[in-house]
Amino acid sequence: MIPANAESMQKVEEDHKRLLERYAESQRILDKYSVLPDKGSDYMTILQRITKENTSGARRPKQPLVLKRISDSVTEAYLPFKDNLALRENYINYYGDIRLGKVLEDLDRLAGAVAYKHASDNNGDLAPITFVTAAVDRIDLKATLSPNCNYRLTGTVTYVGFSSMEIYIQLQAVPGAGEPTDPEPNLVASFTMVGRDKYTGKASQVNPLLLEDESQRRLVKAAEQIKEHKKAAAEKNLLKRPPSTEERLVIHQLWLETNKYQDNIYGSHTSLPSDMVWLDKTGMDSVTVCFPSERNVQNKIFGGYLMRLAHELSFANGSVFTQSRPSYVSLDDFSFKKPVNIGSILRLTSQVVYSEPENKTFQVAVSADVIDNMKNTTERTNTFYFNFCCPSSKVRRIIPRTYEDMMKYLEGRRRAQTGKIISKLQSAMQK
Repeated sequence: MIPANAESMQKVEEDHKRLLERYAESQRILDKYSVLPDKGSDYMTILQRITKENTSGARRPKQPLVLKRISDSVTEAYLPFKDNLALRENYINYYGDIRLGKVLEDLDRLAGAVAYKHASDNNGDLAPITFVTAAVDRIDLKATLSPNCNYRLTGTVTYVGFSSMEIYIQLQAVPGAGEPTDPEPNLVASFTMVGRDKYTGKASQVNPLLLEDESQRRLVKAAEQIKEHKKAAAEKNLLKRPPSTEERLVIHQLWLETNKYQDNIYGSHTSLPSDMVWLDKTGMDSVTVCFPSERNVQNKIFGGYLMRLAHELSFANGSVFTQSRPSYVSLDDFSFKKPVNIGSILRLTSQVVYSEPENKTFQVAVSADVIDNMKNTTERTNTFYFNFCCPSSKVRRIIPRTYEDMMKYLEGRRRAQTGKIISKLQSAMQK
């Protein structure tokens, strides 16, 4: 007869053995995916070479420009959640779904790999250029990501300027036996990458793009239209120009509608019905110290990491706002105005700035500020705008109270309108 404690130890050992076998099987499965981010793939090879060459003291000569095809820069990475338990564990959230913030990090890394690949010469040698993520045009989630699927990310150059390029990325489920070979993407994204001379820091010209057929010309045309919409929106920025006549009427109507709820008691605040909420009552903050583990090849904090932190805060705020579990819809365009240094104290401030109760949608703005603890100052690096929907719960109307909040509300309203246009243009790029 086996003693109780010995029997217990034997059970622990058997469980441990089964666990090791499961992860060993997962590692064997990884070998089927040579382009997985943590394997020696084209994707990772590029990033490893960038890191190695950026730390090298040898000065590389500038290469002559070469015409590059769109196909020359196509780069893939796989996320086999279904087949690899260890990978799935790193991406799973407490609801049993995929953490979208982790995927946002992968999108930014892939965009960088595509940019470096396009800027290389015909022999694959990297140019003495460093690329940074200047802006994200739009990230649309078309269908929920499942932990029981394998996914392929594909990045492509769609537009090239003097020192900048537009990168289009789509994420698709890897088809199983008998399934369509080219399924609709679950997620699409557009990034703007800017190249700087490694030694001078000035804008550095990148390889021009060779268009081979009409479908590629349509792809570039859609990318150009997205740039035009972004430029038009920037020219009408509320920091530069006052609200339009239509927008002033919107604000006035909101004021008239809420004025009837004004409390006459001195010193008290206006109380709103349960289906409305003041914009300034929707805030939620977080503070993070930026460690070296989150640095990019330029020794700054990785932009994808900032997107993940902002997304997770926006989700937390949206959950409190709706008292439920909202679903991510999209991330609107934004620019990385200033880099974040290692060791920075990063404060993220979120607010629900706009909602459409009839569509069960709302928008959360997350501002990223770097706190200088020695000078007691803060510096704004960028603001993210996340859109959510909540079909199963009531979405309250957002009401601005001050002029500053009115501008936040109008900015959210503008982005909701422009975002729909950019989303349609991105959909056209899939065809």
